[in-house]
Amino acid sequence: MKNILPRRRQTIAGDDEFRVIAKEQVVALLLRASATHLLFRVELPGQAHSFSTALLGIYDEHDFLILDELSPEFGDRLLRVGQRITLTGRLEGVVLSFSTQLLEIRKKNGAAFYKARLPATLHYQQQRSANRVTSSGADIDFHALRGRGSSQLLKGYVSDLSREGVGIILTDEVELYPGEIISSCLLRLPGEGEISFSLEVCFCKTDRQQQFTRLGGRFEVIDPSSLQKILRVLKRMQHEQATGVNPTAI
Repeated sequence: MKNILPRRRQTIAGDDEFRVIAKEQVVALLLRASATHLLFRVELPGQAHSFSTALLGIYDEHDFLILDELSPEFGDRLLRVGQRITLTGRLEGVVLSFSTQLLEIRKKNGAAFYKARLPATLHYQQQRSANRVTSSGADIDFHALRGRGSSQLLKGYVSDLSREGVGIILTDEVELYPGEIISSCLLRLPGEGEISFSLEVCFCKTDRQQQFTRLGGRFEVIDPSSLQKILRVLKRMQHEQATGVNPTAI
């Protein structure tokens, strides 16, 4: 029978992993950014200077959002209706960025604000200070419970690992949302035993044709002992990939 899942030795990578395209997910992230008063850096075409703004409102039923006046204020004079701008900020430590088109420029009580098109896509990408190591040759099983009460069981295996997070191949189609917290996760690390932690979802992409899900996340809560086990496994994996020799087999 043909194996429809990607091989465990396959590396999962690419910018598409961080692209959010479902409208309800786009709106949910923008609402979170607005609720936390996230300050966005704004890049204007042809301008070396960067500006800042914030979301004042999201009107998804009419496909537009409202942006606060640019700071410094002289940026307001550089804007034109129809212009595309790019906004970048950090939502709970994770980079959130999108491009939008200005629809209207208005002023009220001497302050400017802008009506812009609701973006069709967002990039929600964790910036990692630690490199991830692919788990080729190391079978690391993943189990998790999603939600409370009648929890959903998630099963899969590790595709890559770092001290900050993990990439997972789930063996079923599962729709997870960027920013969602999976509170009960379990890994079985070779030579170290089981570790438990909670995971914040950074990206999730389902392959409906082949019926599996790629998941990437960062450790939300993990105890020091479990982190030390991960570091030891990473050291062995890096040694094996550099030399072709498994140190535990010597």
